[in-house]
Amino acid sequence: MPKDRLTEVLERYEAVIGLEIHTEITASNTKMFCGCPVAFGGEPNTRVCPVCLGLPGALPVPNEAAIEWTVLAGLATECDIALWSQFHRKQYFYPDMPKDYQISQYDLPFCSGGFVDVEVDGDGVGERLDLGGALPFVGPEAVAEDGGYRTRIGITRIHLEEDTGKMVHVGGSEGRIAGATHSLVDFNRAGTPLMELVTEPDIRTPEEARRFAQKLRAIWLALGVSDCNMEEGSMRVDANVSVRLRGSAELGVKSEVKNMNSFKSLHDAIAYEIVRHAEVLDSGGVVVQETRHWDAGAKRTSGLRSKEEAHDYRYFPEPDMVPFTFDPARVAELADRLPELPDARRDRYMADYGLPKRDASLLADDRETGCYFEEAVGLVGDTDARQIANWMLGDLAALLNAEGIAIGQARVTAAMLAELVGLVEDGTISGKQAKEVFAEAARTGDAPGAIVEDRGMRQVSDAGAIEAVVQGVLDAHPDEVATYRGGKTGLLGFFVGQVMREMRGQGNPAVVNEVVRRLLG
Repeated sequence: MPKDRLTEVLERYEAVIGLEIHTEITASNTKMFCGCPVAFGGEPNTRVCPVCLGLPGALPVPNEAAIEWTVLAGLATECDIALWSQFHRKQYFYPDMPKDYQISQYDLPFCSGGFVDVEVDGDGVGERLDLGGALPFVGPEAVAEDGGYRTRIGITRIHLEEDTGKMVHVGGSEGRIAGATHSLVDFNRAGTPLMELVTEPDIRTPEEARRFAQKLRAIWLALGVSDCNMEEGSMRVDANVSVRLRGSAELGVKSEVKNMNSFKSLHDAIAYEIVRHAEVLDSGGVVVQETRHWDAGAKRTSGLRSKEEAHDYRYFPEPDMVPFTFDPARVAELADRLPELPDARRDRYMADYGLPKRDASLLADDRETGCYFEEAVGLVGDTDARQIANWMLGDLAALLNAEGIAIGQARVTAAMLAELVGLVEDGTISGKQAKEVFAEAARTGDAPGAIVEDRGMRQVSDAGAIEAVVQGVLDAHPDEVATYRGGKTGLLGFFVGQVMREMRGQGNPAVVNEVVRRLLG
């Protein structure tokens, strides 16, 4: 979706967006209502039993750990925790739901009424327009800061349910039923504990939606509740999108978009829907409430089915389970289990190490990245924390992106990066040499110190040794020396370069500069 087209639409229409984020509780070893193991992959229909297959006479037994993880998720997002709750049956007849109903929650979820604060950069995808100096796409809670803005996204509820099975449409494009010759069902996933977080319709741009989902993923990873692998389906995001003319209080007709398995797809699908809704309305048409499929290859949505209302599911209390009650003391005990969350970690990095907010956020949002950073800083000391951050957000990040790996898979460990920074700080090698050492360490996994010794890269900082080389260079270029002393001081770089070439790059640049200046007078 071209940025200028989205921008043009957003000048006239206000987008109203809500998200439904489904997250499998992979921290649980077993399914929600039976003892079958939870894992991705494996032979189809091998991790099933009478309970998760919905066979007659099989009774569900709730997974206590999954309920506690859900409460922790609510506490981490400022939700109120219900002291009385219960499960409901949600009736629908899809092949991937073996019971023909799903055990879910309706009007009494475990968590409700929370929020997440989201920061958006000022240059976010052309979506922040200068309309009279206001922040046109956000609610009254929005606060301008750091060249962008911060806005609060409300959370309606977090409820717990069981996941469905997985349909495999053979012959269809991107796994869709259209064009398929036949369909297969794998029930290994059916019954996996699944949290569903529903936001308030507080989101106004595709970028806000992307930032919210990214931040929520960082919170879930910090908790350890899920691996949040979108490609494997352990975190799935649906978006409800509508538009209305700016200044209108009446909500437009919404469409629900599915099949967004990356944050980029989430952003692009919402952007497409905003423009599509606007074009339908501009042409005098009527937007239909429906569920739509995002085709990442074609970069467009297409209709799947009409969108159901709550009454279509005919909810009623689950008759095979009694309601749940929580003692406030137990909720307090769970709150004590909360780890340091990404925002708190970011603020600590800013306060303790003097990192700018953007750098601190990038390091703090991923738990594994934050642990790597803190291990390296612990080895070099707080004064070199900025250097560690620069390496991690520069060369190391580029390496991880190029190889498509997580930071824990990199050959350059936190200890090795700390050693490399130490070699630069004590003058053993120059910053330029450090780049070469890093690349070799990333290729071989060898320690930086060993690479320096094996390649004879130790930097020369002895002023006496450097002075002899400098004098030789000056003697070899008398005309340039005369020109320099005549006032053309820009030749300093020429002399420094000649010295560094003579020393094969091993001269300490600071010392070389000082000696050249001194001998040139």
